[in-house]
Amino acid sequence: MTMNKPELKIWFTDFWPEWNIEDFITPILNGHFNVTLSKSNPDVLFHSIFNRMVETPKFKCKKVLILAENWRPSQFKSDYSISFDPHSKTNFRLPLWQIYWLMKPELKDRLFNRKRLDNFERFCAFTVSNPSNMLRNNHFDLISSYKRVDSYGKVRMNSFELKNATDGKYWRDAKDEFFLKHPHKFMMTYENSSYPYYSTEKLMDAFLVGSMPIYWGDPKIEQDWNSKAFINVMKHPDWLDWIKTADQNQTFWEEMYEEPVFTDEQKNKHIENLINFEKWLIEIVS
Repeated sequence: MTMNKPELKIWFTDFWPEWNIEDFITPILNGHFNVTLSKSNPDVLFHSIFNRMVETPKFKCKKVLILAENWRPSQFKSDYSISFDPHSKTNFRLPLWQIYWLMKPELKDRLFNRKRLDNFERFCAFTVSNPSNMLRNNHFDLISSYKRVDSYGKVRMNSFELKNATDGKYWRDAKDEFFLKHPHKFMMTYENSSYPYYSTEKLMDAFLVGSMPIYWGDPKIEQDWNSKAFINVMKHPDWLDWIKTADQNQTFWEEMYEEPVFTDEQKNKHIENLINFEKWLIEIVS
């Protein structure tokens, strides 16, 4: 006997411009509910903090905040939240890179089977549009004093190749395609700001295209990613020497480059987190 799925009316508002309601929330709910998009009378509103949150207060229903920025969920008056912060009764920790896993499961598979290259076309990549992190900008200059760093974003831009390659394409797909075609030995993967457990897609993106990440941001990053597989600027005061040694010493390079992206324990933890997220999501909207 087939059980009818319960009805669930949902809506989305105040998200970033690239947000697509089919990204990762709706497909999960569709497996458990007969989902209807209802702007006028939703049972649950999923919202973020963009557009100055002008629409969110207009809704009088259960609200679930989705944060992709370095903000604390407690700053907002939502019933539940999905954010970078540790799990709590009302918050589920789902960092941005795991959200991308739900949107595109093949990304997780590519990380679990890390792409390794024998030859690199260029030394180091830097793709940043937000100029606010002065440490990041200064580190670009320091690394550039050793060897040329190709900057493809608005900050310190010295190459228009990536910009030209993205015309008419989704930014993330175009960037992935570009760096696979033009492999860089290293990639600067600095967050916009630093806070415990705040880690975006930057580290993941470097691993996906076979580059060695040079990371700054989350002080707890080594809980989620194999510390032997990347250069953690926050851990090594002599980080620039680490980069030079990895670049010049083949044995040192190979030891780091052959490391898996995740330890077995981390891999199992991340898979379990995705399973638990679905359970949590179903529970809070029911």
